[in-house]
This record gives sequence, structure tokens and C-alpha cells, in this order.
Amino acid sequence: MIFVPTLECGGLERNVSIICNNIDTHRYDVTLAVLNNANPFFSITNPEVKVVDLGIANVRKSLFAILKLSRELKPSIIFTTANHLNLFVAMFRWMFPRKIKVIARESSIVSVNTQRTWNPQLYHWLLRRFYRKIDLIICQSEYMRQDLLKNYHIKKSKTKVIYNPVTAPRVSNEEKKCSCAKLITVARLSEEKGLDRLIRSVAKLNMPYQFTIVGEGAKRPALEKLISDMNLHDKVTLAGSDANPFAAVAKPDVFLMGSYYEGFPNAMLEALAAGIPVVAFNAPGGISELLADGVNGILVNGADENAFAAAIEKAFNSNFNRNDIRDKTLTRFNINVIMNDWYEVLK
Repeated sequence: MIFVPTLECGGLERNVSIICNNIDTHRYDVTLAVLNNANPFFSITNPEVKVVDLGIANVRKSLFAILKLSRELKPSIIFTTANHLNLFVAMFRWMFPRKIKVIARESSIVSVNTQRTWNPQLYHWLLRRFYRKIDLIICQSEYMRQDLLKNYHIKKSKTKVIYNPVTAPRVSNEEKKCSCAKLITVARLSEEKGLDRLIRSVAKLNMPYQFTIVGEGAKRPALEKLISDMNLHDKVTLAGSDANPFAAVAKPDVFLMGSYYEGFPNAMLEALAAGIPVVAFNAPGGISELLADGVNGILVNGADENAFAAAIEKAFNSNFNRNDIRDKTLTRFNINVIMNDWYEVLK
């Protein structure tokens, strides 16, 4: 039984949908319980996976619904998929039968993400007190695992790294309409994604370019103002959300990653699966586990926006083997390979 807060647009929701749509239902009887499925972005297309909408506004009000469903279905395994939901189930682990195993999947760097909660000190304490009651914690990157071991004293034997899978994204077959550099970013318009520093970086470029940001979020007004203040209307576009973001730009030259931290950068992984080289700040998290400097992109150490602009120009003028980038990414993060990792955990 899998619990997820929503199926709205996001990395953890995407991963849940991939697992549900690809899991071998001859081996596993799967129920997906969505706390609130009022506005789904991802679809569960596997007809053998039962989807239950609990219709609950937030995690704090979900305990009795989770317990009730657990007692009805008597699952062998409960799988939770978001940090606050993971913690909630861990706090009330004593209310579930001991024979039920609880697996939690982390979707971000816990110590960093906790600083953004309403009471970081209390949240840290709760994690240290209760997280060890979970039977196994799945981390998206080695960096995330080391964060748990160091800051929350979780036993290494209670953790496992399983990367997210990827399939080749749909890309535009149109020819480029200009000879300028076509730059793209796919990200939620939020503070931690560092889109403001990407905009400031591209403004320093000494070459013609078009920079398209695909995504939506609360920072749109601030980013619109920054674009206006820097007089970049004709060069930087906020394109909004798109179900096929890599089809929004004809043959992008370089993908830009501005995040201040990333548990596991799904959008960057999809860019690599499309054969697009990446320029990224070497931020905490899984970025450096995906990006090999000079092989499939360029890592920029520190926060120097001038250095980032220089890296964009270098990437644009470099002869990256795009077919090799695509093929190696699709092989390493193949859905069958990743699902076998999950089967080992479930077994």
C-alpha cells in the first residue's frame, strides 16, 4: 500500500506514478492511497493498481483514514513518499501491526529542507526521535543518505539508494529558427531553484541567445520583475507549465540548473535523457552524481554568476556527444534496472 499526499505536478509524484505504472502486478497487489486527488497531474495507467482518494486536506488530518485503510487491506508493506508524511507515520508507528513493514522514500535533503519548515528546531528533534522507527528509508542520492546518517543518526543498514528512472522525453522535431544559443530550464518557480541567478547569469553572455524557463510557481511575479528590470523581455521567456517541457523549445543547446540544493534533479535527468548537455552549479545533493564535468556538461563550483555565464558559452561551443549523453543516461537510469532495485527492497 502506497501513500502519497497528491498526484499534482512534482518530482515525488512523478516517481510514484512511474512505480505504479511499471510494477509487476503479477507479483504485487498494489493499492495507491492519495490523501487528496482533487487536482491530479500524473495518471495511473496500470489498471491493476487500485487508486483510493482519501479526500483529506492535509497530512495532519490523515491518521485515522490511514489506519482504517491499513486495517481493511492488511498490507504486508506500507510505502510512504514525502518527508512530512514519512515523519507522521513514523510518529504513530506503534499504532500499526508490527508485522507490517514501513518503507519511506525521501524526496529531498532532509537537513536542508527542514530549515524551511515552520519550526525547524522542533522538526529536527522529531526526525531524530522518530525516523529510526521506519524499517527502511529510500534515498534518491548518496548525498541524501549521508545527510540522514550524519544529522539524524539513522543506521546505514536502514537506508538504501535507489535513483529515479527516466524515459526519453518528447522533444521538438522543428528546426531551430535562429542561429543563437537556445537555452532551457525546467523547474518550479520557487526560491530554491535559483532561477533569479540563472537570469542574471545569462544577462552576462557575450553571444546571442534565447532562454526559456518552463514551469510555474509562486516566484513568477518576482522573476517577471527581474526580467523587466534587466530589459531581457526579448531574450528570456517564462513559458509556464507544459506536460512535454522539452518539446517547448526547438532543439535546445544547453540545459541550465540553478538550484541551491537538489535531492535528485529529475528535470536535469530528463535533459540528459534527451541528449542535452547541462551547466549546473555544484550545489548540495545529487547533481554531481549525475553530471560528469566535461562529459555530459559543466559543473560550476561556488556561486559565481560570471563563472556560470562563462560555462554556458563554453558548453555551447563544446562538441559534446549528444547521442552518447542520451544513450548512457537511458541505460544507467532504465526503468527496468530501477524497478529491479525496488523488487529487491520489496522482497
